[in-house]
Amino acid sequence: MTVTSVYKIQTHEQLKAIADPLRTKMLMNLVKQEYTGQQLAEMLGITRNNIYFHLKELEKHQVIQIVRKEEKNGIVQKYYRAVASRFVPEDHLLPSMDLIETSRQVFMETVEVTRTKIESAPAASFALNSSNLDQRKNIASTYQMIATEENFHAFVEEFKQLLDKHFTKHEKYGKQETNETNEENEDLKSYYLSLIAFQDDSEEIAIQ
Repeated sequence: MTVTSVYKIQTHEQLKAIADPLRTKMLMNLVKQEYTGQQLAEMLGITRNNIYFHLKELEKHQVIQIVRKEEKNGIVQKYYRAVASRFVPEDHLLPSMDLIETSRQVFMETVEVTRTKIESAPAASFALNSSNLDQRKNIASTYQMIATEENFHAFVEEFKQLLDKHFTKHEKYGKQETNETNEENEDLKSYYLSLIAFQDDSEEIAIQ
């Protein structure tokens, strides 16, 4: 089984398997890169027995896979990875409150990961610099926009193209970085980018 861009959830059992909040967190990490059960247990602060139970459930329902095995000190360690970067249900499974809450959990987890990144980043990441006011070293902004679904999908595609134009994908961490290494170009910097966008009809549209 190879990693694909989109995997279609076909059964209610699969849907329930990923609806658990802990499994949602596990799956989010396994979308980014491969991990052993021990690594996930340490990251999420739970016991190995607990993590292996959930890994077996996710593997049984074909949403994760073992991508390689490595022997250390006579112990074979299995590395797991999500089978896709996105999971979309078949039409006959919709509507599903389990899926809605799972999706909401993914967004909340993204916010928490970003918060952790901000809290652990060095002070230099947020230091102000007045030497060149036309160039920004970081950005923190929120926007509320009005668009058609077609416009929104076009924006997402153009955003991906913009990333590909200026960065290349870092396979290990699921980030983006330039082709050159830091040894080759000392001017290279590492950047963390978090993007969240969703339709929100809770407010009336006011066009000015």
